[in-house]
Amino acid sequence: MTDRPRFHIIQGTPAPQTEAEKVRERVRKAPKPPEMIQCHRCGGREVIETRIGMLLKNGKPQGGTKQILCASCFMRGERVVLC
Repeated sequence: MTDRPRFHIIQGTPAPQTEAEKVRERVRKAPKPPEMIQCHRCGGREVIETRIGMLLKNGKPQGGTKQILCASCFMRGERVVLC
């Protein structure tokens, strides 16, 4: 059998930070009340409440599982569940 080439991990330079990433990092580090919900990905504090699996019973929506999504990430097409 022939020896297969092996992959080696090299220490490369980190990617340069964009202006948007610098702003997100600053927002994540900003002080906030401990009860306030904040997105772990972008640092946003605006949320959307959704319900999954609701049924219509006698013309009224019932049941479903509630999830809270980050509004900023949702506008970019990402679905980040906060709680």
